[in-house]
Amino acid sequence: MGLVVLSWGAGPPVTKLITAPPLVGVLVRFGLSFPLLFAIVYARGGQVNKELLRSTALPGISFGINLIFVFAALQEATVAVLSTTVAIQPALLLILAGPIFGERPSRAHVLWSVVGIAGAAIVILGAGEAVRASALGVGLAVMAMLTFSVYFVLTRIARSTSDVDPIRWMAGINLWAFLAAVPPSFVWVGRSELAEFGGTDWLWVVVLAYLTGVVGHVAMSWVHGYIEAARSSLYLLAMHLVAVGLAWPVHDEPITVIQVLGGAVLLGAVTAVIRIPVSNDSP
Repeated sequence: MGLVVLSWGAGPPVTKLITAPPLVGVLVRFGLSFPLLFAIVYARGGQVNKELLRSTALPGISFGINLIFVFAALQEATVAVLSTTVAIQPALLLILAGPIFGERPSRAHVLWSVVGIAGAAIVILGAGEAVRASALGVGLAVMAMLTFSVYFVLTRIARSTSDVDPIRWMAGINLWAFLAAVPPSFVWVGRSELAEFGGTDWLWVVVLAYLTGVVGHVAMSWVHGYIEAARSSLYLLAMHLVAVGLAWPVHDEPITVIQVLGGAVLLGAVTAVIRIPVSNDSP
């Protein structure tokens, strides 16, 4: 889980370094990751069959659309604004966990989750005037949060109901995510936009594809088999500390004293939830 927090936390600052149009960046990102995952699957003696492709279709398409929204949002808003919106996800997961997963968070779990979300909001919004976004940027960030929640929930369902291999799962996910980016790219991406991709964009897309994509998402797919969704989504709030911390030196988005205090609140809440026993109703 710690590995996921670090790799996913690095995602927004790295994504913001990519200057190419969002659709181009997403297309290249998944175009790099799915062949590597397929190669790993077959090198381990596995295969990507029709059953796997059927089960990964909806979450994979959701993941692809999510990353389009993430790329687009970061061109209209700061890392802090996107992170603030995504930080709402644990509250959404707490509402969905019972009906979907049969998870029954305790009152202490709910309380510390609220405290954790508040801490994340302080960390992110504590930058004050450095927090910038257009109305379009906020809307794109909301769509990024919703589409990621769909991907997160569907992956958790698959991992809790079957013994699917995380690498095979992510191979199918990344293929569908790539295919989800192809139709809009044909419609909205011209030769001039493709020509904008180059130089250091290649470096940052490779880092994004293999660090947050292959390493981070494969690890998260594995974690889904062992940690309830409502609990793991709260742990992921810690990735905003990583994102905001990296955004300071990389994008000149400074860290304030208020953000440091918010970080202490967030880490305290995550630590408290880790210490809460798992409910017997959890899968």
